[in-house]
Amino acid sequence: GKIDYGSRRHVLIHSQDTVGDSIRIHGLCDQRLAGASSIPKALGLLAQHMEGAVLEFDHAVLDIAFIQKAALLNFSCPMVFPYADTLVIEQQRLARQGRAGALQLAICRERYGLPSAFQHNAMFDAIATAELFLAQYTHLKNKHGLSLEALKVDLA
Repeated sequence: GKIDYGSRRHVLIHSQDTVGDSIRIHGLCDQRLAGASSIPKALGLLAQHMEGAVLEFDHAVLDIAFIQKAALLNFSCPMVFPYADTLVIEQQRLARQGRAGALQLAICRERYGLPSAFQHNAMFDAIATAELFLAQYTHLKNKHGLSLEALKVDLA
């Protein structure tokens, strides 16, 4: 029921490709990525930190596809972990109410009265997602008496 902000990490991954025009979106430049971590090292760090945890994603399909592709290319096996998806939770909540609505992270955060968050940075997006998850959980717990275990958790 809480976020441990002290355990957050932001790991840059070295790329052979140039960042090109995407520098305008995320602010990363080729020089900054030159000394960044390797994918196997970053995946190893992720594996250490996800032991016993349920990972939170906003639009899990995208992130999990990246993680699994990298794991298969580097380790010849997928990573297995439980996860929840704030986008799916919100989609299901709106459907139960007979409503439709935008599902972007920033708009979902607004629905719960959360402040706007810095975007296009993996660590800040992860924090924004964790905060949204807690707001969703609190709402569902108060309105429907759902436990954390009752939320949809999948296995990647």
